[in-house]
Formats: sequence, structure tokens, C-alpha cells
Amino acid sequence: MTTDPHIALARIAEGVPRGPDELVSALTELARMADEWSEVVRRLQEPTRRFVGSAAAASVSLAARRAEEAFLELEMTLGDAQAARRSLPLATPAGEDGRPLV
Repeated sequence: MTTDPHIALARIAEGVPRGPDELVSALTELARMADEWSEVVRRLQEPTRRFVGSAAAASVSLAARRAEEAFLELEMTLGDAQAARRSLPLATPAGEDGRPLV
């Protein structure tokens, strides 16, 4: 059973993430949707060329590339969000003399 993309997108957009876990979850879902979107657009290139013409197919090809770029950007953002979610040390490490490093 596939999820209605409008419902999935509305769920992502319904609120601002309240923490890193919610942000990672939203980015994960959005990246998945962007990947699917790029595949759908790419599959329309050949029928567009056949039924409408080469110029229209070139536009669809460009849209597919842009959708793929959006997916890749979201994947990079997701990686950054996952890395930021890891806990950082709570105390500043001390130097050899026992004073905090700056």
C-alpha cells in the first residue's frame, strides 16, 4: 500500500520540527519523496518526446535533473542533521595545565 504523497507532504509541512530527531525524520521523508519525484519526472521524458516533441522532452529532462539535484541536496542536509544530532561533550576539555582550552 502506497502513501498518498499529498498526505505525506502535508504531514512534513504541518509543523516546525521541535528537535533534532523530528528534523531528521522530516528530512528523511522529504528526501525519499524527492527521489521518487525525480524518477517519476524522468519516466515522462520519452512519452513527452513522442507525443509533444524534442523541446518539451528537453524541458522534462532538465526538470528531472533539478529534481535529482534537490534529492542530493536533501541527502547531504540529512547527513549533516544526523551528525549534529550526535551528542557533543558537555565540558570543555582541559589543557595540560588544567585550564579549559579555548
